[in-house]
Amino acid sequence: LSEMVDDLLDLAKIEAGRITISPEWFEMVDLFSALRGMFKPIVTSTAVSLIFEEPPDIPRVYTDDRKLSQILRNFISNALKFTAQGEVRVTARLIRADRVEFAVSDTGIGIAPEHLPALFSDFVQIDTRVHKRLRGTGLGLSLAKKFAGLLGGSVAVQSEVGKGSRFSVVIPTHYGGTAA
Repeated sequence: LSEMVDDLLDLAKIEAGRITISPEWFEMVDLFSALRGMFKPIVTSTAVSLIFEEPPDIPRVYTDDRKLSQILRNFISNALKFTAQGEVRVTARLIRADRVEFAVSDTGIGIAPEHLPALFSDFVQIDTRVHKRLRGTGLGLSLAKKFAGLLGGSVAVQSEVGKGSRFSVVIPTHYGGTAA
């Protein structure tokens, strides 16, 4: 319930134009370390491995690390929710001198192609037997997209039923103060 209220408040702030972006310099290793620590108590199943690939060549990034962390937390929690066995892998890579891509890939149940276009819309939940059992608020991916836009970036998804999904966010390495 608390998570739903927080998501609704974030959505209302974004819609009202009252969300604040607070950029800071940070190292990728620090972000990954914080995320690893946050999810360690949650990953209790030995059937699923949560792997953080330390990015070797990414410079410090100047952006709102709290908003970026919220995007990645949503991607990771969804991946863990829909992966009964296998792995959830978190990566970061420089895709241009001024852009970094963060991705969360899993070996979970995957998403049918017809559901992909609506995934990042407000209150969208996939209506299948498995998804009904593991329901959320339907706001996490929508907020991820909105936060990515506020940071000057974008989100994407690739998925195949039965093979898993890959959610990614691309942001500038240096927040410029203009929302996408």
